[in-house]
Amino acid sequence: MIGGEMPEHAEQRAPVGGELYRHLLGRLPTGTRVLVAGPHHTGLLDTLADGRTVTCLVRSQPDAEALADRGFTVLCGTLAKITDTDRYDVVVALDGTSRLCSPEGPQLDWAEAVRVLKRALRPGGTLLLTVENELGVHRLVDPGTVTALTSAATAAEWRPLGEFGTAPGRPDRLAAALGAEGLPVSGLAAAWPSQAEPSLLVTPETLRYGPLDALAALASGAVATAYQGKAVLSDPRRLASAAVRRGLGAELAPAWLAVAQLAGRPTPVVPVPPVSYLRGGTVVAGTGSLPAGRLLEELLLTAALGHDLPALRRLLTGWTAALPAATADNVLVEDDRYTLLDESRPEQPDALARFASTLTLGGYAHPWPAITDVARLTEVLAGAAGLEAAPPAPEPAAAPGSRRDHEQQLTDLRRRLADAEARGSFFETELEKRDAELGRAKVQIAAFSGSFAYRAAKAGLGIARKARHRLHKGQQ
Repeated sequence: MIGGEMPEHAEQRAPVGGELYRHLLGRLPTGTRVLVAGPHHTGLLDTLADGRTVTCLVRSQPDAEALADRGFTVLCGTLAKITDTDRYDVVVALDGTSRLCSPEGPQLDWAEAVRVLKRALRPGGTLLLTVENELGVHRLVDPGTVTALTSAATAAEWRPLGEFGTAPGRPDRLAAALGAEGLPVSGLAAAWPSQAEPSLLVTPETLRYGPLDALAALASGAVATAYQGKAVLSDPRRLASAAVRRGLGAELAPAWLAVAQLAGRPTPVVPVPPVSYLRGGTVVAGTGSLPAGRLLEELLLTAALGHDLPALRRLLTGWTAALPAATADNVLVEDDRYTLLDESRPEQPDALARFASTLTLGGYAHPWPAITDVARLTEVLAGAAGLEAAPPAPEPAAAPGSRRDHEQQLTDLRRRLADAEARGSFFETELEKRDAELGRAKVQIAAFSGSFAYRAAKAGLGIARKARHRLHKGQQ
């Protein structure tokens, strides 16, 4: 107990973890002393403990006791109680700095927390720090994002957010801030889809120069898994893909991972590859394994939104001919070539029906707005692809339910309904006018048909016709 410990507190958010973090920490040199600051998954701690001496810093006393029972050395208390009497070769703070202080001690902002972590490093030591992007895609699409400290804020949000905090808001500013503190950055990566458990790490240089299409597909797939079945303000897959393709992948990433050195070294202790991602649970590093092309699902949605039927038929035909059992979000298209993005994904015989479900339940406009049933739309898509039979309809899609797309769809339907009501009201008014005119004409006809003048004129007309008939016969 170092002071500022929280005897009854349990962290509400899960600790950070995941295979990419484990892969990164497993590359630390053996024989080093490591301080792990903040809540980290026990799998990460076990990886670090293999050949290294690990000390954990947590503010929650129940968590500290659980870690001590597993054999770890634990400092239970607030970050402000850390002194420079005991220093470490590596300080790991992948959870950031937001859960290192407690209400039983000073509330350190981001810059102050970094200075304390720096004091815990030996000369030449390494800091692994993750910083959440408070304007990242994960916050832009999440309807439950806390944007200010209110009475409804959770206990984990004991700090200013957004413009009120001191945490850097861009990756270049993060590197500059750490460099200003005497911690030059040797590696920097954007983390997708979350700080807690990333499945994609990409350096800003790679996000700037590409391959952008493949990276956009990876970012889209990462957030698709994270937001599966969740309600969102807008589809995070489209937003993540557009951010990467438009050169804002690093700025809109949910978090950034920085590897900084207390003193310059000839080579970094933990090199950060240009890109690392998960494929079938295995970490893949480097851009050489990324296929070229753009995500098929994006191309199909673009054609559907533009009502481009020839493009839809071409894409559907090529897809069902080349990779009929691969879902549209796992196929890259380059010219007329269709390749798999992740070969480890299982085959889906109902891949076409899954795309129909995305069109229907995702709120996307398409050339057949009258069709709202997934099974019927699957049949139409199968016909456009030249298939004799449509695949079975899948279970209800677990894709993110975009409120913004659904709201746009409702707005469009309301506009069409208002237009139809206006047209119906116009025709009803015109019909009433015509009925009134017809009624007046009938009254006039009836009035004239019963008068003496009308009968006399009718008799005279009959006599004239007979006379004309006789004259005509006489001339013959």
